[in-house]
Order: sequence, then C-alpha cells, then structure tokens
Amino acid sequence: MKVIVLYGYGLNCEKETAFAFIECSKLLGIDNINIKIIHINEIIDNPDELMSSNILAIPGGFSYGDDVGAGNAFALRIKNNLLDEFQEFLSKDKLVIGICNGCQILVRLIPEFSNVALINNEIGNYYCRWIRVKASNSFWLSGLDELYLPIAHGEGRFFMDHKTLDKLIANSGVALRYINDDGEYTNLKFPHNPNGSTYDLAGLSDKSGRVLALMPHPERAIFFNQQDNWTLEKEKCKRLEINMRKYGDGMKIFENALQYFK
Repeated sequence: MKVIVLYGYGLNCEKETAFAFIECSKLLGIDNINIKIIHINEIIDNPDELMSSNILAIPGGFSYGDDVGAGNAFALRIKNNLLDEFQEFLSKDKLVIGICNGCQILVRLIPEFSNVALINNEIGNYYCRWIRVKASNSFWLSGLDELYLPIAHGEGRFFMDHKTLDKLIANSGVALRYINDDGEYTNLKFPHNPNGSTYDLAGLSDKSGRVLALMPHPERAIFFNQQDNWTLEKEKCKRLEINMRKYGDGMKIFENALQYFK
C-alpha cells in the first residue's frame, strides 16, 4: 500500500496528514505501507509516483497565499501539468482526499464539482473552531454518523445554484453537513454552520465515493485529547467509570481509507 501526501507552494499540513496515516497504520497493524510526503513538482517530473500509489492526500494550508482565490493556482498547476495522469488516477480503484485548502483544490479539479464554488465565509473573516458534522456517501466515511472536527478557514463557504445542488444530492455528492449540538442540520445558522455554506455543506464526494473533499481537518482530530472539550469529557468518563477514548473522530476517516486496501 502506498500513500502520497502532496506539499509545496504554501500547503502546510502535510506532516500532520502523513502522521495521521502513520498512526492509523500502527493502530490497524499494517506493516506493508509506504507513506510519502512529495512536492507537487516531483510528481510533475515523475508521474509514476502518483500512478503507483493507492491514496492521494492533498492537505490544508494556503497554497500560493490564496492570492488568486483559495486553491485556484495549485489546481491550475495540476491541470496544466498532470491533467491526463490525474484523470487516469481518478478512473482507477484509488482513493483521494482533499482537506481544507486541498478541498478547495479538488473542487476545481473534479468534473462533478465544476459548478460548485468555495467563497469567503459569510461572516467576512477567517474562522477557527470545533464543529459537528453528519456523514454519508463516501468510502472515507463508511459506517460513520456524526463527527466532531475542527475547521480553520477563510473561504469555506460552498456556494452553488439550486440545479447544481439537486444534481449533487441525486448523485450522492453530499458527504458532510454541519449540524448543531442536538444533531439537527443547522439551517444555515451561525456558528454551527461556520461559513454560511449552502445546504449546510461541509464536504463533497464524487459519484464513485472514492473522492472526498472536506473543509474540516480530520488530521487535527486524531487523538481524543486534541478536542477543545476533552477535559470536560474526561471528567464525564471518570464519573461514569468508563475509559476515555484514545483517538478522536478524525482517526475514523483515515481508518476507513486504509481498511479499504487492507
């Protein structure tokens, strides 16, 4: 099994993302795995690196400083240099994940997302907090229901017309939606919907279920004590006399990916 985590030109979560796969492989007892952090230019020079991998991860960050729109320039670098190889990769039994800036990049690369835009948060500024999402329609999210994950972005608002949304829903393109503390969809209400995303969208899946583009950061929720509320939850576990979890909800997403090829 081979996992490639891209970096370069402002992507800055590659080490955390690679660590998530490494920690997950240890948890699942997978020894025959090669997890590589590779600069996009190395892939352009040697596309076999991409084609020989099972999983491609595009992590978060601020590629090209978001100067021409979040993810735009990095997506163009892939389109202009690796489009055929990328499309061939997508056509095979592979998995792809784009996290935050990686999500913004994927939205510009996946044909099914062609009429979807990621625009500035409705509140008008960068926003960072923990949120709850409801999961569906992706191999990455298989067997999962509600997840507690952090977000950190300034352009995380999914925006599209009604026709595009209807098509996404019909093609099982809705992967994650923001929910409130009662487990109900937020109906666009801030802060549980942190950016004003249409239909409370937090993540998209392609029709195959093998591509996941999400704005929350699962690689920052690998361990339970990374959560903002972990001390409160620890006290609850103590009073209920149950063991506190070691891993957070983000780990479940990486587990699904490695289990897919195990």
